[in-house]
Formats: sequence, structure tokens, C-alpha cells
Amino acid sequence: MATPFPQLTPATNVGEVVTRIDSVITWTLENQSRLGYFAALYKRITRAIGIAVEHGLFEDGPRMQHFDATFANRYFAALNGYFDPTTNPAPTHSWRVAFDAALLPDPIVVQHMLAGVNAHIKLDLGIAAWEVMLPGPLTPLQSDFDTVNQVLADQVKQTVDEIDAISPVLADIYDVLQNDEIDLIDAGLLVFRDSAWDFATVLSLEPIVFDPPTIMVRDLATAAFGALIMNPGKFLGALIAAVAARESRDIVKNIDVLNGIASEPLIVENRRVCSALRSQPARAAKPATGGG
Repeated sequence: MATPFPQLTPATNVGEVVTRIDSVITWTLENQSRLGYFAALYKRITRAIGIAVEHGLFEDGPRMQHFDATFANRYFAALNGYFDPTTNPAPTHSWRVAFDAALLPDPIVVQHMLAGVNAHIKLDLGIAAWEVMLPGPLTPLQSDFDTVNQVLADQVKQTVDEIDAISPVLADIYDVLQNDEIDLIDAGLLVFRDSAWDFATVLSLEPIVFDPPTIMVRDLATAAFGALIMNPGKFLGALIAAVAARESRDIVKNIDVLNGIASEPLIVENRRVCSALRSQPARAAKPATGGG
């Protein structure tokens, strides 16, 4: 019999975020749930953000702790609402697509990860950035927001290695593309995060009365893209079927592998993050003033 999903209380800092993600991963292992794929990915990225905070790579470390927790709490709230709708608000359409997809046997690991990334970055990230800076302007957050981009970029290679460990076809593709594949993923992440910043800017500039419908429109569009990730069409569908044919379909084993790598010390990655961030010129901040 499935064990009940644990009620996740709001986190207040990066350490508490990781603790709550660990409880999600434990539940997914006990219940053989594919929700563990995104959770393991999220854990690794959160730990990298924590290291960046510890090493003073952000202009405002305490604000980034608050930002990281605010961002993660939207994920936790969505899970609470999905598994216990009688006492929690319903999850957004974007998260429901990702959560419902975890029940499907055909999508590959990367699809489940991308469905979570889609909901969390395209919808949640912009809202979290806007909420953290209320009632003031968004602009002071810009530099640290962009620093996160560099932290994420530094984790891409290790994340690809995680996935390749359970997906031989994707490993073969990486052997051919190598740096081109990494560059493509980096570019895709930047597009997602730039879109989230633009969304936060809209929320901060428009009258607050317009924010709920703006968020609803964004949610529906994000959910539609999430559905496309799970049902990408004939050509990509054929490629996914080829990947699935050789990918491990053992949910518990896959989560164990991903979580094991996500739990490893990030000493090497930390050094690379520090080096990359200190040598990376800051991008020009986009104009964003006012408050929603």
C-alpha cells in the first residue's frame, strides 16, 4: 500500500529546502514514483546554490536564502495541494501536468525532469522573484538572479553525467556532441530564466489588480508547453522511443542513482563555480522599476 505523502512545511533557507527535497525523494523511493527524477535534479541545483551563498558569490546572501526558499516553497505547496487537495490549495495547471505525467510509463527520465523544470522556472521563478522584492522595485535582484545562471551552467555537465548513467542512448548522443550539447542546454536554460525575469518584470510594473489574471494566463501557457514536452509529436516521439528502449525503467534504481550523485560532495563543482563567477562579467541589468 502506498505511504501517504508527507505534508511539507514552508522552508526558510537553503538547508531547509534540501531537507524537504530529501523527504520528497524518500517518499518517491517508497512509492516508486517518477516524481523523484525532478526532485533529485532540484536537490543538486539547490546544494550548488547553497555553496555559492556560503562563498559570498551573491551581492546579498541573506536575500538569496530567502529567494531560494520562496521559490522552493511554491514546489512544496504544489505537491501538498496535489496529494492533499482537501486541506491545501490546488496546484497550478503547470504543476498538475508534471505531476500527472509521473503516472505514465512511457516518458523517459529527461521528459519528467523537463516537465518539472518547465513548471518551476517558466511559472514559479518569475513569481518568486517578484514576491521577494515586494513592495520595492525588481532591479536590485538582477545581478544575483544572473549569478544563478552561472551556477546552473556549472552544474550542467554533472547533470548530463547523471542522466547518461541510466540512459545509454543519451550517453551515446553526448559522446558525439559533447560540448555542443552542453552549450545547447546552457542556452536553453538561459532562455527559460530570461523569460522568467521578463515575467517578473511584468508583474512588478503592472497594477497589482492585474497580477492574478496575468499569472493565470502564464500558467495556462506553461501547462500547454508541459503537455508538449510529454507529447512532442511524431519525429521527437520516435527519438524518445529509441531512448526509452535502452533506458533503465527501474524507477527506484534510477532515483537511487540520481539521488546518489546529487548527494555527493560538490567540492570540485564549487571550485569551478567560484572561478567561473569571478571571471564572468555581469550582464547589463534590464530596466525594471515600480511595484505590483
